[in-house]
Parts: sequence; C-alpha cells; structure tokens
Amino acid sequence: MTRHRYWVVLLMFLSVFINYMDRVNFNVAIPKIQSDLGFNLDQIGQISFAWAIVYAVFNFPGGWLADRIGLRWALPLLLGWWSAFTIATPFARGLGAWFAVRGLMGAGEAPIWPVNAKVANTWAAPGERSTLYTWAGSGQFAAPALMTMVAGWIVASPMLGWQWSFVIFGAVGFLIVPLWIWIVRDRPAQDARVNAEELAFIGNRAAHDEKPDWPGIRDVVFSRTGIGMLLVYLTFGYVLFTFLNWMPTYMHDQFGMSILKGSAWSTVGALMGLLGFLISGPFNDRLVRRFDRLTARRIGAAAPMALGAVAIAFSVPAATAGQAGATAILIGFAMLLMNMTVGAWAVNVIDISPNQASTGFVYGIYNGVLNVMGAFSSIIITRIATAYHFNVAFGSAIVFMLVFVLGIFIVDRKSYERLVAKAHAVRSAT
Repeated sequence: MTRHRYWVVLLMFLSVFINYMDRVNFNVAIPKIQSDLGFNLDQIGQISFAWAIVYAVFNFPGGWLADRIGLRWALPLLLGWWSAFTIATPFARGLGAWFAVRGLMGAGEAPIWPVNAKVANTWAAPGERSTLYTWAGSGQFAAPALMTMVAGWIVASPMLGWQWSFVIFGAVGFLIVPLWIWIVRDRPAQDARVNAEELAFIGNRAAHDEKPDWPGIRDVVFSRTGIGMLLVYLTFGYVLFTFLNWMPTYMHDQFGMSILKGSAWSTVGALMGLLGFLISGPFNDRLVRRFDRLTARRIGAAAPMALGAVAIAFSVPAATAGQAGATAILIGFAMLLMNMTVGAWAVNVIDISPNQASTGFVYGIYNGVLNVMGAFSSIIITRIATAYHFNVAFGSAIVFMLVFVLGIFIVDRKSYERLVAKAHAVRSAT
C-alpha cells in the first residue's frame, strides 16, 4: 500500500504550523509594540479583536471556498494572502492601520481549519480520521512550542527587533505554496501516486462532480446534534484563545517577567498542549473501536475537559501566591487535557457532514462560531485583567469549560446516528 495520504497530512501540518507561527510573533511582541507605538492594553485587545472577528467571519465563506475551489488551489491562495499581510504588519502606523492589516491577515488565515477538516474527510479512512486530523492540527501548538522562543529572541535582539519577527515569519509561508500544489490533489482518485490498495483503504468514492448537499447541511445545523455541537464550539473558542493568545502577556504582567523568560514559560504550556494534540487522535480512535461512536465522542470530549477545569481552578491561587512555575505548569496541564478533546468533538462535525463536498462549509460554520467567541475573548480577557489581574481573567475559562461538557451531552443519539449513517452511505456509494 502506498502512503501518499501521509504526505498530504504532513503538508497540512506544516500549513497549520505556519498559520499559528504567524500569530506567535504578535503575542510575544506585545510589550515592545506597546512601548514603541504607545498602545495601552485595551487597545492591544482591540487589535486582537479586529484580527479575530475578521478571522471568525471569514470561516463561513472560507469553508465554502475550500469546497468550491478544491484542496489543491484553495490553500496556496490563502497561505500566500496571509503571509503577505504578516510581512506588512510592522509597516502599519496608527491604530486604524493595525486594525486593517491584522484584519486582512485574519481573512486569509480563517479557512485553515475547514481545509484541515476537508483533508481529513477526503484523505483519511473513517477509522483513522481522528488521528490524521489531530496530527495535522497539532501544528496549532507545535508552532507556539517551537517558535515562541525564536520570536522572543528576534524581538529582544538589538540587531533585529519585533518588526523583523513579522517579516521573517511571513516569508516562510511562501516556501510551502509550490510543495502543496505539487503533492496535493482534490481527491485521492485524481492522483496517480495513490494505488488501488490505498484508495480502497481510504474508502472515499465521492463523485468528481459531487455538489454541496444544502438540505443535508440545514439538517445538520438545525438538529439537536447540531445545536449541541454549536455550544461545544462556542465555549471551546473562549478557552482556546485565552490559553493560546495571552500566556506570554500573563507571564509578563502577572509576574513581571522579561519577554524571553515569559516566552520560555509559555513554551512549556505550548509543549504540553502539543502533547495533548498528539495523544488526542489515537486516544479517540481507540475509544471509537471500543465503544459505540457517540459514547466514545462523549467520553473523549467531556472527561479531559472536566479535568482541565480542575487544573485551572488550582492555577488561580498559585498565581495569587506568586508561584509562576506552578501556574505555568497547571495551565499547561489544562492545555494538554483541552487538546485531548479535539479528536472527539472536532471530528464529530466531519462525521456528520452530509457529503465530502459539504465538509468545508459545515466545518466553517462551526469553526466560525468558535472564532467569534474567540474574538470577544480578547476584549473580555483584557477588561478583566485591567480591572483585576490576569489570574482572574484566566480563571474565567472554568465557566466555559464546564458549559462545554454540558454541550457534548446535549447531542442526542437519534439525530447523531441518523446523520452519521447518511454521511457514511454517501461516502461509500459507488
């Protein structure tokens, strides 16, 4: 059997890695940007909100774009776009210019997860879908784990400075574009490098001219399963953006750390989050083999998130006592547990998408909701941190983690099994 699908997943991982690498530099450079440009913490929150709300809104057309253009050409177009505006970021002058350039960058970055969902639905067999989806998506935490310190070094370097972190990181994205075009095709059957055995294993017999199933999409969104998943995505957006975007600033403001030291402690959390992603896929695929699919998804989503809420509850008094190391490790443990859930709830939406040509759009709807909440989290977090302290702001994630657990149990067996059965029948049709 050939393993061409692994090359596709590797390129998807690198694309997600670059997507999040191009966000790390802003998070690390916040103190320098404030110092050089005179922005206060509320204005930094507004810049983050401008990027995040555009990112959120463009998930909706972005998912449709991935379905319409196809995998081979959609991602290079998007990657080139966001890389160009990453490079343009340090040339912005004034708050309005920062809103514009970061918003335009966010528009290009937005469809990265609908594209990853489409890759998983198109190139992975159902029994390995959680593994390949989360391994590709692990770039979300691999980038902060590996590049936070690099960004910190560039930002702190007297020979370079924070401006160069945007230029250097943005340029890297253009290296992936030709590789993606060369290796990736819209469907396995279009690629001569995929032999019959691998094609049979993947089991995706989607027709070349398959169209989005609009009645099926409506059925997904308005079912009880769809409503429960909406709540899951909404709450996860707050938790994810809190941990992913604000850890360096938390370390700097709460404990008075330097940029490099704060970046180092943030890297600890990102490494633990990366481990959670890598565990998540095999863990949740194993649950599906042991239990029925819905029970497996509930266990895989609810149990780790509940434990993560406990870790955050312990981190608040640790931060109050000035224990920076303990705080960072507890938050990192929560990030590990949070990411163990991804192979359950995120793959749920791929499982219930009515056909392969609808996957990007359906995932874009839910990921858009996730990122709308993520956008508002920037405003909420900075307001709480300004009024109280960052430990209180991070502690607010506990509420959303518990509502996440509630959401996964709103999903009902009747509508869930009906949607999964329909999707499987369409995928397997000759």
